[in-house]
Amino acid sequence: MHRRPIARTAPAPRQMFLWLALTGLLIAGLALISQARASSTLCSAGQHCTGIPFAAAPAAERSLLDFAATLQSAGAARRNELSSQEYFSFSGVGAIVCTIDGKQRMSTAFLVGAFDIGVTVAHTFENRDGEVAAENCIYTSTDSLGQIRERIPVSYIKSQWRAEAGASGHAAKDFAVVRLQEPSQYAQRTMPMGKFAGPAAPVLLIGFRSDMESDPLKAKSRGTVYERRINGVSLASLEGFTHDIDASGIAAGAPVIDERTGVIIGMHTLATRRIAGTAARNTMITMNEWLEQTLRAEIEIEDEKGADSTL
Repeated sequence: MHRRPIARTAPAPRQMFLWLALTGLLIAGLALISQARASSTLCSAGQHCTGIPFAAAPAAERSLLDFAATLQSAGAARRNELSSQEYFSFSGVGAIVCTIDGKQRMSTAFLVGAFDIGVTVAHTFENRDGEVAAENCIYTSTDSLGQIRERIPVSYIKSQWRAEAGASGHAAKDFAVVRLQEPSQYAQRTMPMGKFAGPAAPVLLIGFRSDMESDPLKAKSRGTVYERRINGVSLASLEGFTHDIDASGIAAGAPVIDERTGVIIGMHTLATRRIAGTAARNTMITMNEWLEQTLRAEIEIEDEKGADSTL
């Protein structure tokens, strides 16, 4: 499938100065983290490492999270509205809106594999009194003027929080796959999604703001997703991947796209586990086995429906 490159503009001198300053902060931050790990010699001695010692983990994680928070606060210069061409390229990004006790809750969603299969966050469909029923939810999308182009009822929901024992409440498993009652007519393309290898990557976040009624335009924000390793040691206790994208106000479920390939490498949500001394943080979670298998099963259903229609 042909993908159009995302247009880039040359940074203004003031922005260039900001980036130079942030680069300096990055080098300094990584140096501090390296010093914090200097006392641990297991990996440098060539022994097998499965993680960092529990006592050292909070300090290393706080350093990484505090650094990302500093960059997020300067992210406004990298956040703006989509161009008309980008609206076409990302027309497969919509929103799931559910009505619960007369109140609305929403999340960003993106179409994958077929025009009636969407991926979003599981927590949208959780309520204090139980599960949110599919018939109370619709998929919708807007054009570059903020006008609603379609409202498609949700046929059913497959949530990892519901399907897997012990998954509920875990940010890394905050996935849901929704089937729409009919394909989107507005979307011009579905979104390619792949597994994330792990190294730091330049990314683009596309999503709707949480208050969609007052601001129905899609937003985009650029940034970097950071590797979940320090000195070759995995920070496995972190839920998801830390990034410096300005995601303030953007509804969870927004796709995180590798700018180099145009492939979705993760999804925006909010970590549920907090590290002592840090606030709840924006997080990128990546495709896991449950999501991959569920999408394959839904796409196979779509393929079978297509085959039956040609008989």
